[in-house]
Amino acid sequence: MNSKAFLVAGINSRNLKLAYIITGIVMLSTVIQDIVYAILAQYGKYPGAYSSNVGTGNYLYLFVLLSAIFIPALNFRKMMNLGGKRNDFFKGSFVCYIIMTASVSLASLVLYYTYDRFMIRFYSGRLNLLDTFGWAGHGPVIAFFQQFMFLLLLAAFVHTLVCMQDRWYGWATDAVIVAIISVFTPLATFRAVLVRFFNLIIFGNPYLQIVSCLILAIVFYVLSKPVLNRTKI
Repeated sequence: MNSKAFLVAGINSRNLKLAYIITGIVMLSTVIQDIVYAILAQYGKYPGAYSSNVGTGNYLYLFVLLSAIFIPALNFRKMMNLGGKRNDFFKGSFVCYIIMTASVSLASLVLYYTYDRFMIRFYSGRLNLLDTFGWAGHGPVIAFFQQFMFLLLLAAFVHTLVCMQDRWYGWATDAVIVAIISVFTPLATFRAVLVRFFNLIIFGNPYLQIVSCLILAIVFYVLSKPVLNRTKI
């Protein structure tokens, strides 16, 4: 990666204010709710023992999702209008996603082992994807890389899907996704294929999951390059 790629990554990260604001509002609302529930539970005025909540770090996934939408939908044209190169944008955006998803994975783990561990005393349970997906059971280091690679795959997939939205094959892809969800999922044979796929990228062997997510993330992201090269400014 050359210096221009890191420059583009920095520009992208500074131009995600809306993603920062939305994610910040959601997380702040959750923390305020936790504080209120904890105070009420201390005075016996809230049945915290019968309640559950979502792990705070999981809301950071929203930032990854929003960024993967805003970078190709908004930042791409801004950079091109300022004289940027498509190839630099392509490389720099991937660097941005790597740094972003690694940071989110680390922050999510820190919250899981600190804040969520403290708050769980006020709830009967605290739903966290690190537990749901079984990543936490492999220890913090492996869990970091599992979460990191999964989020990178999510960012790459959404990025490429957004890039295609003004082309016919983008609409076709949307139709295929809708068909998979609404038509094919109820079919036992196809559902078994989906189960194997999700076992591969989420629930399966941690080392295979990490490698599979990385390979798929690169494949999905590379598919966005020819689309960006043909996108009109």
